[in-house]
Amino acid sequence: MSVESAVAYIRRMRSDDDFRKKMNEISEDEEASWAAINAAGYEFTMIEFKKAQDVIYEEHGVTPM
Repeated sequence: MSVESAVAYIRRMRSDDDFRKKMNEISEDEEASWAAINAAGYEFTMIEFKKAQDVIYEEHGVTPM
C-alpha cells in the first residue's frame, strides 16, 4: 500500500473517462469499490488516499477548503 499508488489512481480517475465512469457506478458500494480498485492494480488505505489528494492539490496549485 502506498501514497504513490493512490496518486496514480487519482491521476487515472482524472484522465480516463471510462475508468472514472466504471468506478463512479459502484461508488455507493464500499466493498465493491475497494475490490475494483485492487483489481485495477492499486493498493492504498484511506489515509494514503488523503495524503495523495494533498499531492494532487499541490501539483495543481489548489488549496483545499
